[in-house]
Amino acid sequence: MTPNWVRRNHFTAWSGYFCALVAFATLAMTLTAAGSGHTGYAMIAGVLFALTLAYGLTLISTTVHRDHVDHHATPNLLADKWDQTPRALRRRAMMTPVRSRQAQIRP
Repeated sequence: MTPNWVRRNHFTAWSGYFCALVAFATLAMTLTAAGSGHTGYAMIAGVLFALTLAYGLTLISTTVHRDHVDHHATPNLLADKWDQTPRALRRRAMMTPVRSRQAQIRP
């Protein structure tokens, strides 16, 4: 059973990807409409660009903040697996203590 935070991260990653695609498309539409003299269409496409960009950035930033608070992995499109161990504990477990040189040499 997939935890809720993993499903939220998948939704956020795909929504952010879709928002980026829509934002680039509406930016191109805005610039094309403004360059050709269609100010009404340029305003509509510009507003759609701003709303899409704001929604995508808000969705991703709030999810990343929540994951950092809860010590989960951040949203990733390429990650199909999830680990229950928090990243800080995994990092701490990978570290091995380095013994001092004096402790190695015994007279």
